[in-house]
Amino acid sequence: MNKKELNESGYLVLIIAISFIILIGISKTANAQQTQAFVECTAGDFSAEITWQILTCNGSVILEGGAPYFGAAILPQYYQINMQDSYGDGWNGAYLYIDDAEYGFLSDVDWIDSLGTWPQDQTQQLVDVGCLTIGLEEVESTNFIPTHYYDLLGREVEPTDGVYIASDGILRKKVYIKK
Repeated sequence: MNKKELNESGYLVLIIAISFIILIGISKTANAQQTQAFVECTAGDFSAEITWQILTCNGSVILEGGAPYFGAAILPQYYQINMQDSYGDGWNGAYLYIDDAEYGFLSDVDWIDSLGTWPQDQTQQLVDVGCLTIGLEEVESTNFIPTHYYDLLGREVEPTDGVYIASDGILRKKVYIKK
């Protein structure tokens, strides 16, 4: 190897080393707000009816499952939980645990309406875990056309003026509506 080839090789190694160090720094910065969490969904009485997703604030799926489930995930600082019950009467004793936090979808309700039957209209609940603290977005984009609106407790509603979680069936966004 001559001196010129040695210098070019040295520069190449130096560039690769610097790039690697920069990538490590970017990776650590990007993951600074992420933590590993244990996720468990207990079976309850009717586990076949239960599904759930943990979503980013913009609606991308991080983790999804049914009941029972036990695993782990890398979660951002803020996220959403979408809990579903295919029969529509809640999770009947099942709970979703994310580390020490417990989430239930009408899990403790032992309810029978005035006619003596179980209501079957509670198929979904959306839980916000900090996403609403990030900021609000106006719904003016032609790419996002909401078909469902949820109040801050995750109940589907007809929007008037105020803050809602809007969904187009794929993405969820916090929105402020002023009519």
